[in-house]
Amino acid sequence: MSSKTAGQIREFGGHIEEFAGKETAQKVMTGSEKIAKSSDKEKVALWVKEAIDRLDTAATAETCHRIMTACGHNCLARASGLANGIKNRRKKHATEEAFLAAEIKKPLKGIRLELQGKTLIHYYTPRSYSTPRRCFCGLMNTLPEGTNTSITYCHCSRGFVEKYWEGALGRPVKVEVVETCLGGAEECKFIIHL
Repeated sequence: MSSKTAGQIREFGGHIEEFAGKETAQKVMTGSEKIAKSSDKEKVALWVKEAIDRLDTAATAETCHRIMTACGHNCLARASGLANGIKNRRKKHATEEAFLAAEIKKPLKGIRLELQGKTLIHYYTPRSYSTPRRCFCGLMNTLPEGTNTSITYCHCSRGFVEKYWEGALGRPVKVEVVETCLGGAEECKFIIHL
């Protein structure tokens, strides 16, 4: 497995320990050393799904969401090209309204946007790629069709979307997860309260 995947798995475990304690981290991360060395991406995705199931039973929903949100924040920090790209696009527009209109008209590949009053609907469409996938995350993009995971995992994407739009708008936003591809939907839907 790539060092990136092994790093993501270690980071996941680190956030579990940070927010839920060492004992919970040990329970959830059972088998992580072996899976981090695997070159079978489907096996990795299935292990992550099982780890999320263990996390859901070992911690409160609020703690699970904090863990996965932290993972999403870190993911965007590593995706500096995306983060800087939207900040630079924002600078080209005199108003937030003009910026949002431009983003809606020409979103990045794999994203669809709608504005409804003071609410931005952010859709991820990973199945629209030339090589369709279940998720943009390298840990879960090969989760087999028909196998769904808890929405807990998708709070990672919620955290990513949150920091992405906060960086663009220069202020905090509240993001809700509505539905996700990993949960069986055709696309992921996030509501961003501007």
